[in-house]
Amino acid sequence: MGKYTGCQCIICQKIFEDNDEIVVCPDCGTPYHRSCYQSAGHCINEPLHAVGGSWQSVQNEHRRKLGGIECPHCGYVNLPDAKKCTACDLPLNQQATDENFEPPEEEQELIFHAPDGQQYYFQASDPCCGMSPDTDIEGERLGDVASFVKTNTLYYIPLFRRFKETDRKLSFNLPCILFPYFYFANRKMWAMALLSGLVWLICSLPDGFLNLLTYFKDADSLETLRVSGANMQMIQIITDFLTAHQQLLEDLQLPLFCAGMAFRIGLCLFGNYLYFQFVLKSVRKIRQTAPTPSLKKALLSAEGGTNFWNVLGCLGIYIGLATAVYLGLEFVFA
Repeated sequence: MGKYTGCQCIICQKIFEDNDEIVVCPDCGTPYHRSCYQSAGHCINEPLHAVGGSWQSVQNEHRRKLGGIECPHCGYVNLPDAKKCTACDLPLNQQATDENFEPPEEEQELIFHAPDGQQYYFQASDPCCGMSPDTDIEGERLGDVASFVKTNTLYYIPLFRRFKETDRKLSFNLPCILFPYFYFANRKMWAMALLSGLVWLICSLPDGFLNLLTYFKDADSLETLRVSGANMQMIQIITDFLTAHQQLLEDLQLPLFCAGMAFRIGLCLFGNYLYFQFVLKSVRKIRQTAPTPSLKKALLSAEGGTNFWNVLGCLGIYIGLATAVYLGLEFVFA
């Protein structure tokens, strides 16, 4: 309903309807049918112009006499049978008179462009992104897949649909090129978390050994180790060993670095697809083992989603390994 619907054009005396073309006087706000205003050639409410009056105030007063309802939010006087304010669209009830009342925010509507060219409109809170929960995703219900993904479904569900319908496996996953082990641990993919961490460790060994050799050859560092009571004979043995294999370490440094980067780039491009397969495998296992729908729903929620504590646990593992190496060296050099 338009703001002037139900009001009367003061020239033709006809009630404004929703599809009427209306023009408004810039001085007093009086509305007219466009054809009526053009026939008059000017606003006929000129007495209001002289006193700085407003058509709206006159209209409000007229509606009050007819029993109109004044909106406590914007002050617009509505027709007696109005349920919502024509001006601000707030409900004309006790809730609208509460000074602490805030109008509910409309949920954002999103658009998903499917590979087949179709568009799907859905609300931001819809985990299935406008698709039916019974949609088949590689033999599993989309609703179950969304329940397992649990977080960030607006990103993953359309992506999973694309994987299914186009058989394309490539996408872009930034966390997988930066910290793949943390990403997989957060998504409860422990096998991939340990594998990516192991590959990172192996590819970092030549660089780590060369840095250790540089440290042991530094005079100030050796003096610090000597003052701290380190086993200088053992340090010399390690230094001699690393020096003897320095060329091999230098030859391996660049290839292993490139291999590590290639591995990360591969995870960046295929990480989402790996997660897709992990989700399908997990959902299928839960469906086959859960005896009741309620238990299946509980297991999907418990075993899916993300867990930031896993990230901290993964970080703790690496810190623990580094600490173990440090304590081992300290024991050897003592």
